[in-house]
Amino acid sequence: MKIRDDQIEYFILEGSVTVPEAQRMRTMSTPRSVTRDLRDNLLMHLCAYPLGEAAPRSGLAELEAFARAVDRERSVWENELADHVGRHMIEVATTVSRETREQDRWDLLLPLGEPSTNRWQAAINVYTWVLSSRVVDGFLHPVVAAGWLSTWPIPDAYDDPAVPGVHMIHVAGELFGSWKRRDVLRGEVEEHMMEMFRAGIWD
Repeated sequence: MKIRDDQIEYFILEGSVTVPEAQRMRTMSTPRSVTRDLRDNLLMHLCAYPLGEAAPRSGLAELEAFARAVDRERSVWENELADHVGRHMIEVATTVSRETREQDRWDLLLPLGEPSTNRWQAAINVYTWVLSSRVVDGFLHPVVAAGWLSTWPIPDAYDDPAVPGVHMIHVAGELFGSWKRRDVLRGEVEEHMMEMFRAGIWD
């Protein structure tokens, strides 16, 4: 469930970008935070099962490991993850055990995934919000994120544009399709992508 730079390599191979353009997309000016990466990767792992991308135990071992890491250095984690998402994750981490971790997954995801009416919708909200925050904070190029979302399958029963994550997938598909056409000003399309991702982060 991680977003990797091989997406950019694919853009080169299919002829969507030149090598210099791809290098610009890969260059990251923002320092990476190891705790932020761990937080975001854990959320993506936990989203995989409700999104139908992995087996039921996906992310549970990582959740236990996260809980142990928080227990070892709680003050560091509280300082590093000081927003409401981090505070919620740290609070849930205090209750995680091998016996409770399946329920702990839902205790962590469902509040963060509101508004939603089922686990798939909650997970797609969390997933797109994590992706948006990484774009806005400079960890991920907007084209890479939009390209990733543009191919995301939405089950017919859950295709409700009122759900923020579902809406973002539809908009990302339109913007990425425009960006791939050589007859458009890509800089303008990328700015529209950034506007979408800015609107898609947690409050």
